[in-house]
Amino acid sequence: MKKIFITIIGVLVAALIASVIGLRHERAEKERFKANQTALLAQVDTLTTENGKHVAEVLKLSLTVDELRNANARLVKTADELNIKLKRIQSASTTSTNTEVKVITHVRDSVVYRDRVVIPVKAFTWRDAWTDVNGVIERDSVDLDIVSRDTLTTIVHKVPHKFWFIKWGCKAIKQMVISSNPHTKITYTEYIELK
Repeated sequence: MKKIFITIIGVLVAALIASVIGLRHERAEKERFKANQTALLAQVDTLTTENGKHVAEVLKLSLTVDELRNANARLVKTADELNIKLKRIQSASTTSTNTEVKVITHVRDSVVYRDRVVIPVKAFTWRDAWTDVNGVIERDSVDLDIVSRDTLTTIVHKVPHKFWFIKWGCKAIKQMVISSNPHTKITYTEYIELK
């Protein structure tokens, strides 16, 4: 009788431990889904720094491999092209930019020698620290070379819970993408962390 009683207590303790572990897992999943819902409903916040750099920030999505496979075919295809298994990816971010430069410059007379023939053309050059534009206008055509330089800096940081001036814990993970080229506007950014 004593052995049966000890066995029953052992089974009940094991069931209790399994329930507590399951409850903790469910709570963690609930928090993850809540954070993902907030991230999906939030807009990409954009701002400009004092020296004219464009910044975009977005909340982190936390996905399982299966959720990533179902939600982001483009990223899955990129991983396949690079021969990287999805389960080995820790995190991935995607940023899109759009560079717009208004060019106003002078056109000068020039000549081009082509097949021993002198062809009169108009040439121009414009440059700043981030963009080079060189062009030649010939009769009814324009030959244009544009080179644009940019560096995207990505910073991922923790956003703490806040009550008045007291900060604690981690409410969310946020990614900030900063463009060094003032002509560049960040049009989209996404940060995914795999669980």
